[in-house]
Amino acid sequence: MSQTSVKRGSEESLEDKRHVDQPVYPKPLPKRDISYKVDENQFTMAEKAALRNAWRLIEPFQRRFGQETFYRFLTEHEHLIDFFRRDGKINMSKLHGHAMAMMKLMGKLIHKLDINLQFRLALDENLPNHMKNGIDSSYMKMLASALKSYIIESSVIENHKSCTLTRALNQLVQIIGDYAQVHEARKRAFSVALRQTIMGSIDSPKSSI
Repeated sequence: MSQTSVKRGSEESLEDKRHVDQPVYPKPLPKRDISYKVDENQFTMAEKAALRNAWRLIEPFQRRFGQETFYRFLTEHEHLIDFFRRDGKINMSKLHGHAMAMMKLMGKLIHKLDINLQFRLALDENLPNHMKNGIDSSYMKMLASALKSYIIESSVIENHKSCTLTRALNQLVQIIGDYAQVHEARKRAFSVALRQTIMGSIDSPKSSI
């Protein structure tokens, strides 16, 4: 018997042994890379990790980030400062508080990324407060976008910038903007329903006379 035949026979027996060793049922599940699977808010695990890592560096400076972004934002959009004007005077306390509150909202959302219920509650509890005094959804999205741009350009996260972080911040801004639009639509719908109810209650006594 030639060496080639012996070698081929040993290879076939090893192959048969491998098939015998493998379980027929249940079949082993293929390995899956879940790092790119998106959650309910369309974030991947890698994007959530990038947001958390960046925010750990930003958080100690969030007051500065909020104020500087807000001043730059209002310089570019001067007409929006009227939201903070009362009797012709700018309410500086409300203006400064709004800038800081927006940074805190973004931080709170990032800290709640893994628990969707708490993430949505953070939006429900905080965003309506920002939309008082006639501030509309387009303004909220513009401000969130300005904060995102300031964060990406900041030297504080120089060594942590990535496409993943940029995508994650874009998604966070999109969520804030979409929520603001939904909240605004709810307010309009409630206002119409309330007005119709009041008009109906006024008309009903007339019809009964």
